[in-house]
Amino acid sequence: MDISSDVAAFYRPPNEVDLAALSDESAGLVRTLAARLAAGKRTLLPAMAAGMTRWYGLAPDSREGRLLTEEVQAWLGPPVGSCAIRVGPGGDALDEVACLATPDGVCLRIDVESTWRSEARSNVRSMLDVWQSAPERGVDVPRPAGRVLRDFFAALGARDRAAAQAAIDEIRTRSLLSATNVKFLRVHLIGTLGSSLEMRDDPDLKDIAKFRRPPAVTGHLARAADALFITPRLSGDAATVVDWATVAGVVEDEWPGLVSHPSQVDSVAAARCLALSESLAAEPRHAVCQALETEWNADPVVAAVLARLRSVGSTPAQATIAGLYQHGDFEAALDLAAGASLNDKDAVSVLHAAFNLGDAQSATQAVALVDGMDDEARHLLLDRAVERNLYQQLVDTNAGRHVPRGWHDWLTGDWPDRPDVLREWATGWDRASVLDDGGAEDVVLALMDALAGEQRGRTRNGLPILVEWLCEPDGLLPGAVGPAVTVLEVMLEGDGGRSERYAGLRLAEEILRAGCSASEFAELAAALRGVLSGLGSREADWLIEALDVLLFSSVPDENPRHMLLAAAHSAAVQWVDRLTGTQAILLTKLFIAAGLDFPVPRPDPDNGESRRRGHPFRRVGIYSLAESAARRAQQWIEEQWPGTDVTLAHEHVNSDRLEAMARNCDVVVVQTSHAKHAAVAALEAVAGPGDKLLRVNGRGATSLVRSLLERAADAD
Repeated sequence: MDISSDVAAFYRPPNEVDLAALSDESAGLVRTLAARLAAGKRTLLPAMAAGMTRWYGLAPDSREGRLLTEEVQAWLGPPVGSCAIRVGPGGDALDEVACLATPDGVCLRIDVESTWRSEARSNVRSMLDVWQSAPERGVDVPRPAGRVLRDFFAALGARDRAAAQAAIDEIRTRSLLSATNVKFLRVHLIGTLGSSLEMRDDPDLKDIAKFRRPPAVTGHLARAADALFITPRLSGDAATVVDWATVAGVVEDEWPGLVSHPSQVDSVAAARCLALSESLAAEPRHAVCQALETEWNADPVVAAVLARLRSVGSTPAQATIAGLYQHGDFEAALDLAAGASLNDKDAVSVLHAAFNLGDAQSATQAVALVDGMDDEARHLLLDRAVERNLYQQLVDTNAGRHVPRGWHDWLTGDWPDRPDVLREWATGWDRASVLDDGGAEDVVLALMDALAGEQRGRTRNGLPILVEWLCEPDGLLPGAVGPAVTVLEVMLEGDGGRSERYAGLRLAEEILRAGCSASEFAELAAALRGVLSGLGSREADWLIEALDVLLFSSVPDENPRHMLLAAAHSAAVQWVDRLTGTQAILLTKLFIAAGLDFPVPRPDPDNGESRRRGHPFRRVGIYSLAESAARRAQQWIEEQWPGTDVTLAHEHVNSDRLEAMARNCDVVVVQTSHAKHAAVAALEAVAGPGDKLLRVNGRGATSLVRSLLERAADAD
């Protein structure tokens, strides 16, 4: 057969497919598929290992890989084959060979049972016909940076590490962002889906402390430092007897200058890092100590460090812009400059202070101050290379000289499509503004216009951030439920996609948690019911999360819930033959809880169902601060695997009981969306490296049980 050397190597052992023994029709199919690979197009190649048929999807880059993933899921996914998984170095011998065929691209694998082989071949021929008859998507119109960033943050929310990494790879390959920003995205990825140890040991992040970082990145690093170096010292000791100077030195050695000013503090972990950093200073700054005293003195670590600093604390620095900057009081320097006419020396201090602070608001303030200088003084300042470079970096921080003043301004203005920058802008916007007279209505009307107009793409990319802003850090504000319901309706109406659905579900969960009126719940249920009519079986995971939220939340009126459950049941019944085993089990448990029957497909002993139904775990630990969800998961696990011993833990910090659970259980499921970093760090330390710890971030009991079902199906 006339094929390339890469493909010829693929069809040597351990691949059990013999090209010489293929029929003319099958050989022609392989030849055509191989030609697509040689032409740099996405394709498929058949293989066989241990009598099991596999189809490998090969794509030259991450963009083609995303398209191919969608296509193979539609043509070869359940029930024809398994869900597509991305393989790489470290798989079995055949996976390794397949990866060599596209070393810089994407390699997917779909396992096909023997009873579905002919259907799989037929579907591949149909897919090839579509590829050959349909025009290729133009590569001259690549996805904009905003869309890739939206997919990245959506993947983080969905706990899909492979998709998040694919987005980073695309950003790096296409140079959509600077190398520094790619590092920051890597921190977001590990901070959300990885572990503190991984953050410390990742070779790409060894020099991360040398970069001026956005506050969110510093927050991830601070939480890792707290979990690795600070919280473990509290185990069994009072904070007052710990040698915090030694701990401060360890943190400084690992991440020098990690948290150096109050504007970077958004969590207890960051406050601890700032206090320890200040304890190393020859003259602790009065403003820093005062900020820690006011906001974070309830924390035992901060209180213990401050007790020592009070004896050596300095008086406030000289009240000049340059003096405040030289003393490290960067926020105070900018505040003082706000009402002053800058001279050259003060302007230099302002630029350096904003650069050291590293946040969007400080950059905007410094650029505005410099732009407000006398023309001649400004030109002289920016003629110098160092100051010109600082000024340009501050401008680049916000992708321009100005920033929106709030959501209405962002929705109606022409701003760059940068969800990462928008996330930082939004941290400075007052949530209470949505309750101002006419404020909420103006935002909703602007959102409707933006989704219907030319800014639709940019607006869709920002919807998850809008929902985060409405809901964090402590849920919806009192009185914000009504506007949130209206925002939910606007988001979900029309032809909204996956991003809108998941952001809408997050918002619905917060609305129900905060409590809503009967009329508001009716509107919420109607919006979700409208989504169901356009869903297919590929959205079964979303439906599972939605049912978990709706079934186990208190609602003011049962009738809209019953109508929504009936619509969900009707949709799920139509998908029953296309569900994975895990999806079928979870939907069955949910519908039983709703009092509805669900026609579970008969298990196939060769598709992993026997392993799900077997007894892969003897002792299971669950750590989650959502106690009701954990108890429900315990019940379902004991029903699924009778005789399994399930231990629940809800501690906020380390404890002997938590450590015992990590040591004695076969597997420990950690619901990171409802967890404290101190407890998770303790579990990581005891469990050690390996896959004993399962981290999940989904909603409710279904996410906990899903992780175990998938682990059981993957078990040898």
